[in-house]
Amino acid sequence: MSQVGNAIKMYILLQANGKMKISEIASLLEVDERSVRRYRDDLEVASILIDGERGKYGGYQLYNDNLMLGLNISTQEQNSLQLVEKYLKDSRNIASKDISNIVTKINAMNSAREKEQVDFCNHMAKETISNIDLSVERKKFLDIHAAVLSRKKIRIDYNSLNSGKLTRIIRPYTTLQYKQDLYLIGFCELKEEIRDFKISRIENYEIMDETFPKDESFDPEKSMENCLGIYKGKEYNIKLKIMHPMSQIIKEKVWVKNQVITETDGGAIIFKAKMRGLTEIKTWILGMGSSVIVLEPDEIVYEIKNEIEKMRNFYLR
Repeated sequence: MSQVGNAIKMYILLQANGKMKISEIASLLEVDERSVRRYRDDLEVASILIDGERGKYGGYQLYNDNLMLGLNISTQEQNSLQLVEKYLKDSRNIASKDISNIVTKINAMNSAREKEQVDFCNHMAKETISNIDLSVERKKFLDIHAAVLSRKKIRIDYNSLNSGKLTRIIRPYTTLQYKQDLYLIGFCELKEEIRDFKISRIENYEIMDETFPKDESFDPEKSMENCLGIYKGKEYNIKLKIMHPMSQIIKEKVWVKNQVITETDGGAIIFKAKMRGLTEIKTWILGMGSSVIVLEPDEIVYEIKNEIEKMRNFYLR
């Protein structure tokens, strides 16, 4: 092997094993100890510094490990990455396999610090997982996101809950992940407006050669402003009275950035916010059951009363 190749191999050995005797390195590289010292000099020219200790328990060890990869990952950062890996794996995210491969490589490069790492085998993430073929959805998502970046139109066969299966041509603006599901936001030429498309409901797709100009008026953050979820539409000034213990649960999260919470009697709260997305607003309020009273606006009061009446009629039959 060439001198450069042996120097790189020596670096990898020190990354994997920590401190090593010069004689050990020489034996593994099948060279003499003088060559090992020369490899050390070559690596230091490349700013990969190696500590050398004399004596019975001496040897070489990297002073600035990971510099070759420009990583310098701390133990805390490595533990955080492992935590993310566990979350993605438990929630069956399409990126989980790739992240696991990255974590494995980083762990191998940082094996000298292995004892400092936290074991997350007793940690779990509880999520409602998507009933999808991960490999199919991953390819579909990556193809669609590539079209977003290159501003290429997409022809899709989309199975809408309201309209049924239709072929549409979409100008893809951005991709979005919500509650473990992937979405495409884009301009639908059939409906002549910006729509959200759940990627798992796209049955067939074709990335077209035709491109489209960037829509300077579209801002993904702005498009989701004051939305409780992905549903958009009319904005409401919501005012709720929420009783304990549900009030404590509501206080523990930021539902929309503009929310204002005021403490009141008996552990109850008054919750005020501007919100969009009638479907998800109704679902959210109904999910609190008898722990919430809608104070404003009258339109939402009517919607909740009407939904409760429909539910009640199911059980009177």
